[in-house]
Amino acid sequence: MHDARRRDLLLVALTFAAGAVDAVVFLRLEVFTAVMTGNIVLLGLAIGQGAFRNALRSLVALAAYAGGVLAGARLVGATPRDSIWPAQGTRALAIEWLLHATFLAGWILTDARPDGLAAASLIAVSGVAMGIQAATARTLAPTMSTTYVTGTLTTLLSELSALGALGPDARRRAAIVVALGLGAVCGALVLVSAAVFAPALPVIVVGAVVLIGATRFR
Repeated sequence: MHDARRRDLLLVALTFAAGAVDAVVFLRLEVFTAVMTGNIVLLGLAIGQGAFRNALRSLVALAAYAGGVLAGARLVGATPRDSIWPAQGTRALAIEWLLHATFLAGWILTDARPDGLAAASLIAVSGVAMGIQAATARTLAPTMSTTYVTGTLTTLLSELSALGALGPDARRRAAIVVALGLGAVCGALVLVSAAVFAPALPVIVVGAVVLIGATRFR
């Protein structure tokens, strides 16, 4: 498989993981830690309704995500133009995986119903993880976001409106949109059927991405 094709598939897998993360976090903690556009809306709603606990959780998610983006950008650094998947990207995603694993451990310890300080801590951990993923994906493929797809969806629909044949970029955009939705569906299904193990889904997916990145890109 061509390296660029393998990279694109790994980014689609990361998008799937992001959808699963947001489904689990939103359904139990009432915030988003990957899609900050939605989180900003939730923050405004919480403030407008006087739901200050939810507003605080949204602020924690925003701050953590911002910190994750800054950390991810520093971890990856400047990527050479001819590099499809630099070693720095794999290291950054390995740290993301460690944060997801930490979230899973905290989730299990709270019996899948964290509240108060535990909830805020898990939101922070998840927000940093998703910020690192977003910054890493932006470096690896600037046109393929794995955590926010509004722009991706808009571009895809604009291309479809021209009634032309779908090119490689359009297919990649479609895969990203579908992967985010499927990740959310799977995350919600696992939460309903085995809530305590719901965060294991992104741990497995991101772990697989790190393993493939470490072994297939050198």
